[in-house]
Amino acid sequence: MSATKSKRPEVNPAKRGILASIQAFLTSVTFTIMLLSCIAIGSVLGTIVKQGADVEEYLSLYPEGTYRIIRLLGLDDVYHSPWFLALLILFAINLVACTLKRFFSVLKGRGRTELPDERALSAMTMSFRVEGSMSHETITGILPRGYTHVYRGEDGVVCEKGNLSRYGALMIHASIMLILAGGFIGLITGYKGSMVLGQGETKNLITISGGNPKERPLGFALKCKDFRISFYPGGAPKDYVSTIEVIDRGATVLEKQIRVNDPLCYKGINVYQASYQKVPSFSFNIDGENVTLREKDTYNKDGFMMMVVRFETSVHDFGPGVMVAYLDQGEPKTTWFLRNVERLRQKTIRGITLRLDDIKEDLYTGLEISRDPGVWIVWAGFALMLLGLFVNFFMYHRRIYARKTSKGFIVAGVATRNKEAFGEEFERLKEKAYGIPS
Repeated sequence: MSATKSKRPEVNPAKRGILASIQAFLTSVTFTIMLLSCIAIGSVLGTIVKQGADVEEYLSLYPEGTYRIIRLLGLDDVYHSPWFLALLILFAINLVACTLKRFFSVLKGRGRTELPDERALSAMTMSFRVEGSMSHETITGILPRGYTHVYRGEDGVVCEKGNLSRYGALMIHASIMLILAGGFIGLITGYKGSMVLGQGETKNLITISGGNPKERPLGFALKCKDFRISFYPGGAPKDYVSTIEVIDRGATVLEKQIRVNDPLCYKGINVYQASYQKVPSFSFNIDGENVTLREKDTYNKDGFMMMVVRFETSVHDFGPGVMVAYLDQGEPKTTWFLRNVERLRQKTIRGITLRLDDIKEDLYTGLEISRDPGVWIVWAGFALMLLGLFVNFFMYHRRIYARKTSKGFIVAGVATRNKEAFGEEFERLKEKAYGIPS
């Protein structure tokens, strides 16, 4: 009775060749340069084309056909466009493939601890011979500080230093992957928006910037407790400060004065002082009732409805004025109220007396609100990159071999980089070795 051994199914050579070709392409310099070039072009387009503007602004800058192309290609929001994200994903794949290739190469080299034969050591650029016997302890004693044994046998020893430098490039690769990962997290789960608050006003919705602005709940409310602004003698704003309260679940949990570059932070959300606005308010007396309205506000009472349509700081050189729209027997009409012209401050419309008492400009604080949960991963990536650059440029790997011969021993050394500095170190080792009594 004979037994047959089971054989592993062999991989199709053609399939193996295709996989090898894909792997070679993913780790090739050509692929990396192609991706970086495309990413650079996309970044340039994102700089040239204004990002996140309104449709009206794009149509004022470009013809309608050009705007359609911009929208189709996502050039109005390049860094969130599918093709740009796809480029970043491909670059991440390329980086991971290169890192793994480098990592396995380092592991393979790290595992080589054998002591070369006498002929191989003699062929090395840095080598010398010393006659006489020498113990392992003697060899260790003449080595510079920091060397560790990776091989120790009766035929000789192998010592090395700066093994961490092998991982410098890997650290840089890993840091770029961390930066990309943090950026992806920020792009997908983060947001940036704005909020305009008047003094004493409370809001819990922000307007997300972009071609199609939308509102998003914060999860808590912000109240502008106070807003102050100071100006230079020429009229330019010098400093503006907002006192902001954070109201969460009906209770004030945080209060802070925020300035430019000094934000309020709460639950991973940053609130920056970004701008200020002057919003006019109009005090009307409508049949004895004092009413304050702003642009686009409506008044509707007892069948009379009107809307503040427009405000001008100067109407035909007669000073500030307000245009009001109203319905007269179902037909829309408009009229102007001028603050500085007495006969145009008061009018009677449909038997109702309207008087413009005053026009004031209220200050509003403009807040920029952003959330970027990936920012700490990005910072960790930059920290790792600095460490990797230090290791890569200021550390280098070197090995020293010492093999017994028939007349004594032969010593040789190799270094991956900075061979001039290693040469000086090797010469000092040589002087010490020749000073050992035989």
